[in-house]
Amino acid sequence: TISLDPMSARGILAHKGIAVRLSDEAVVVFDTDLLRLAGAWTGGFLKWYPARDGLQEFPSPDGFMHFATARKPGWSADGRFRDSRAWKYGPISQSEGRYEGLYLKGDRVVFSYRVGERKVLESHRYARVDGEPVFSRILNVSGGESATHLQVLQAPDGDGSSIEVRVLSPNYGYVSVQSGLSERRVFYRGLTGDAIWRLSERQLTLELPAGGGESDFELGIGAVSMRSAEKAMPAGWDASHRGLDLEGLTEAGEGRWDALKTEILSGEEKGPFAVDDFAAPHDNPWNSFLRFSGVDFLSENRAVLCSLSGDVWLVDGIASDSGTARWTRFATGLYQPLGIKVVNGVIHVTGRDQITRLRDLNGDGEADYYENFNNEVMASNNFHAFTLNLDTDSKGNFYFAKATPWPPEKNGVKAEVTPHHGVLFRMPPDGSSLEVVATGLRNPNGMSIGPNDEILYSDNQGNWVPTSKVHRIREGAFHGFIPSVREEEPPKDFEKPMAWLPHFADNSPSTPTFITSRTWPEVLQGQVVLTSYGRGNLAFLLNEEVDGVWQSTHVSLPLRFESGTQHSRFHDDGHLYIAGLTSWQSVGHGGDWGSFHRVRYTGLPLHLPVAFNARTGELELVFSDALDFADAADSANYKLRVWTYPWSSQYGTRGKVFSAFEPGRAGADVLAVDSVEVSEDGRKATLAVPGLSQKLVSASVASAAKVPDSIDASLGLVAELAYRLKFADGYEAKQTLHKTIHRLPGGAEEENGNESRWYPHGSMSNEEVDMGRAEKALEMAEILEGVDRLIDMKATGVALSFDPSEIKAKVGETVGIRFANDSDMVHNLLVLFQGADVHAVGLAALSAPREEYVPSSHSDSILAASRLAQPGETVAVRFEVSEKGVYPFICSYSGHFTMMKGRIIVE
Repeated sequence: TISLDPMSARGILAHKGIAVRLSDEAVVVFDTDLLRLAGAWTGGFLKWYPARDGLQEFPSPDGFMHFATARKPGWSADGRFRDSRAWKYGPISQSEGRYEGLYLKGDRVVFSYRVGERKVLESHRYARVDGEPVFSRILNVSGGESATHLQVLQAPDGDGSSIEVRVLSPNYGYVSVQSGLSERRVFYRGLTGDAIWRLSERQLTLELPAGGGESDFELGIGAVSMRSAEKAMPAGWDASHRGLDLEGLTEAGEGRWDALKTEILSGEEKGPFAVDDFAAPHDNPWNSFLRFSGVDFLSENRAVLCSLSGDVWLVDGIASDSGTARWTRFATGLYQPLGIKVVNGVIHVTGRDQITRLRDLNGDGEADYYENFNNEVMASNNFHAFTLNLDTDSKGNFYFAKATPWPPEKNGVKAEVTPHHGVLFRMPPDGSSLEVVATGLRNPNGMSIGPNDEILYSDNQGNWVPTSKVHRIREGAFHGFIPSVREEEPPKDFEKPMAWLPHFADNSPSTPTFITSRTWPEVLQGQVVLTSYGRGNLAFLLNEEVDGVWQSTHVSLPLRFESGTQHSRFHDDGHLYIAGLTSWQSVGHGGDWGSFHRVRYTGLPLHLPVAFNARTGELELVFSDALDFADAADSANYKLRVWTYPWSSQYGTRGKVFSAFEPGRAGADVLAVDSVEVSEDGRKATLAVPGLSQKLVSASVASAAKVPDSIDASLGLVAELAYRLKFADGYEAKQTLHKTIHRLPGGAEEENGNESRWYPHGSMSNEEVDMGRAEKALEMAEILEGVDRLIDMKATGVALSFDPSEIKAKVGETVGIRFANDSDMVHNLLVLFQGADVHAVGLAALSAPREEYVPSSHSDSILAASRLAQPGETVAVRFEVSEKGVYPFICSYSGHFTMMKGRIIVE
């Protein structure tokens, strides 16, 4: 999506625009939805904006715009160029036309599309003719029974404007568009004499007559200049028909990119899993920004990766344990690819504009034809509406998903919500249609299809999503995100997730993948492994099914990766391969923007739980290996807490969990483990928990939780079990598990059966609100009283930044900062001593939610800290700076320190 004004939806040049660099100074944009040449400029290529590492704002032309066309279909049967789409996003109807794809040969790009019954090839060139810039459109248009009309460029068409057609020889001449004292010339060659030029509705158009054979012609669009009496063609404009046939450019050319080699780093085999690193070629000749978002396989020894920045790479050598891997750039210029799938040896890639099928026409390891497999998906006005994932079921159907706009308003979002937002799509094997399978998805950044065609996806915390989660898709179901509901009345319930993931355990999960490896332990078969681009780790989801309801346990694995972990897939060799990327909020990784890893089972003992089941009054924990009997039987070695969440328009729960015993009270409840029974083989520990009941599991907190726009529905129970245990072989384990419980066996009879209710504004009284405000105002006044220097600071919008991010002070001053949180997320302000390890403090804060993300373990690094500021709230800190130097400050809430940081310069 290319915008003339990245801050305004009105300024969008093309929702699906392919920008083609014609020379060092010239660029054109082809709109694949509307089959139009959207515009052309001279100067640089595209200007990118830094927010969220280039993903928050659409790029804009980096130069002077020479011409554009109206945001209407580029071709018309009747010359009116009406946009018949119900929503002004997505492609025009199949009967009007269809984008087929593009060919690459050397530095030439040829677009292939159909207009009605006519087939069109279009390519572009740029030259300075007699010193003036001229953009050329070369078109090969097949014959048709009906006339067709082409948008050429926007032009004034009032009383002071006119056109003059000068025919210099058959099929050769120019059109002069005159307005006031200005003139623009459009040169042509190859046009038949019965082609008709018109100026109407602020467009210069060209009518190609009915009948006749193929028409190969070129239009040369010059710059606007002062009107001149001299009407001769420029000397440098070619009058011949040379170079008008584009068919030769649809044949494969020579490769453009040399292969690169990197080292394969074999992981240490100290535990049950080893992590190998295929070092990515971040330092490459093309400055390609490698953030890997999907992986699949072409052979035993060759993987294929897509990169969020637009590339597809082949990696040879994956069958080796060490040595070197060979990286070949296979394709480029794709629109935020976030899914990849190989079918019958052909690579399919998900982008925001379409599913692209990449064809290597001559087998040289580079794509020559970027085929439009299906482009029905709508690309609209909001950066957050990513198109994600790609997988197939046993029948060959394709599945992918689309996220929703952000940020939100009270019950919706500050952007238009289309029928394609927040849905899971299905396509038949030939890609001929698009069907909605499920709705209510927020940001489904990870999906896979497993045995029996079960579909899993992960979703990220946000509005109407109290914490991140993993869902089993139920066809036709609504999965919880209210703004994507098309009905007037909000639903009273939704398809519950198989796993709620506490924000401090995983702030941004990605792909849940069924374990199907023949080389991994049998006790793990059918369970799920979960990647996380937020934490850069790997976890197991151990599933339990009760009355058809899936409820899983999140088990983090102590494995290290070089970036966030985005997408995983098992290969035929039995190993798990992971494509990784680092986002604006990724933490706990090795520091790379992207990575490619292999996870191998070493054969060493797992020393892990392999099942965690819940029943009325007890929890059953099954391990891979035998436990030390006496240690496992000691109930003091187990700590159990439980909580639930509200279903609300609030962004997440802002660091809070809620009591299921006392609806409305923030905080978890401790459940006593009365006793533990250990099985004879030492692998199973059954914990007696008298307080665990279906009534507790079914509790709803919305009516009393003091959160906005709540719907009173049970979201289930999260049970957090922390244990310290010895195994029979002497291995000591410390682990914290998070199990989601929706139903206990036989517990349906205990449910209270209350109907869901809607609470528009929570239940806090006006008196309570006023008292809270007064107390906080007094607190702030006390903190800031008598400071030498008072600084006003704010956090706004979606950029995750401080304003200002740099402050100056003098030695000996007492500084006060009044921090206004004008964003939709929770923030705080930590001022650190100079020389403090910012990354270490930020990582420690992730594990300190009970300390409001101010880690006492790093208190010697923290000069001052505010309390958490809820959206719309203002908090304060004060501190004295006794030495000159640079003092960093961060937001330590939930990994925000990776983006929200600044410095105080003391002089």
